[in-house]
Amino acid sequence: MKKTVIYFLRHGEVENPKKIIYGRLPGFNLSENGIKRIKEVAQELKSQKIDYLYASPMRRTRQTAEILSQVFRIKKRISRYLIESKLIHAGLPLDIFKKEIQPKLYEEKYLKLGQESPESQADRMWRFVQVMKSKHIGKTILAVSHGDPIVILKAKILGKPFNWQFKLENYLKPGYYLILSCEGNTYRIK
Repeated sequence: MKKTVIYFLRHGEVENPKKIIYGRLPGFNLSENGIKRIKEVAQELKSQKIDYLYASPMRRTRQTAEILSQVFRIKKRISRYLIESKLIHAGLPLDIFKKEIQPKLYEEKYLKLGQESPESQADRMWRFVQVMKSKHIGKTILAVSHGDPIVILKAKILGKPFNWQFKLENYLKPGYYLILSCEGNTYRIK
């Protein structure tokens, strides 16, 4: 059985002068620091043979992938499996969101209002992993996604419940990644 490796990279830091929770809102570009960090990541990963590059359709992930695509000289592909979670609070000031909502974001009251559930995010990210395993057997993939979908996938693979504490302890900063190795039905995260 050949090993397939997927690097799940959170997009670079975003320009957010109004300091709002942006979620799937359009028009959010990488900041100068975000661009700098992604260029650093590209250099860190340059020694790896990246065979395929995928990104969420959001602008910030596409911009991240563009930088990486130039370094690795591979075409970026878009996958909706990697998209940001559907946030019902998009547009809310970030300080209010962090204080009043974020720890309770996935509670039933918000799910009933249309907040995408962790299970839904885990399912679509898992589908991405399964597609990559079958489509790109034995290859290395770089997938640019978002903080919540990546950390929720990590919880699923580790067999841990996804909750606020898990998120606090495992959340990726912008421009950082985790590595998933897939060999048969064995999955390892680094």
